Amino acid sequence: MKYYAIASGLLSLVVSPPVSAQDKEAEKLFRDMEKSILAAKGVEVHFDYQVENKDGEKWKWKTKGSLLVTKDNQAQLKVNGYFTDERDAPFQLVSDGKQLITKGAKFVVATNGVPGVEQGGQWEQKTPKKFHAALGALVSRGGMWYSLFVMPYLLREGIDPNAEGSRMAAYDFKLSAPEKVGGRNAKVIRYRFGDGGKDGPEVILWIDAKTLLPLKRVFDLRKNRGVVSEILITETYHRFTLDPKVGANVFELPK
Repeated sequence: MKYYAIASGLLSLVVSPPVSAQDKEAEKLFRDMEKSILAAKGVEVHFDYQVENKDGEKWKWKTKGSLLVTKDNQAQLKVNGYFTDERDAPFQLVSDGKQLITKGAKFVVATNGVPGVEQGGQWEQKTPKKFHAALGALVSRGGMWYSLFVMPYLLREGIDPNAEGSRMAAYDFKLSAPEKVGGRNAKVIRYRFGDGGKDGPEVILWIDAKTLLPLKRVFDLRKNRGVVSEILITETYHRFTLDPKVGANVFELPK
């Protein structure tokens, strides 16, 4: 299926080249951003992303949603639009910190290791340990599109993005010229995402110059030299807030 095929080929270990002063500045900016997200008591993100094939059988689909997650492993994730291979398939995930319910889709991992979903219905399970820490790191490094892609692993067995051999490392940082996103001044960094290999896809991240939080991200699989692909994911954050006010009953499990 389209949703899964576009996220393959993130491996191949190499030794990194020498790091320049600008590269160090870019990495520090990114690491500080990630630390602030992980240190917050709560994070709220309103986002949309567009996935498009730029060559051959051209196609494009859009998804929008919101995420609210706290250090107590409470979470609410809502997604609408083109979710996996289903058009206009609403999805909701809610965790009260102990139990977790997904509604509209069940995340699964096939015997061959391929992540996927079973559409329709409602499923309940225990909330994975360190759910907040793993999800915060995934959102920081890969964005919401990638977080949804690896959600089956996160819900089934938990994920440690910092574990040895992790395929979710951010590396090879480059600082680009500043730009504006929606009228806001942004610092722009480029980095690779994967296991540290030279074939990892390039990610471009626009960080708000004032809040130092993400404004926009492009996940460019066209520059993933390990696999032939013309897929481009463009993700926009309409709101990215640390320590937001949380209303009553937000994390109440649906019945």
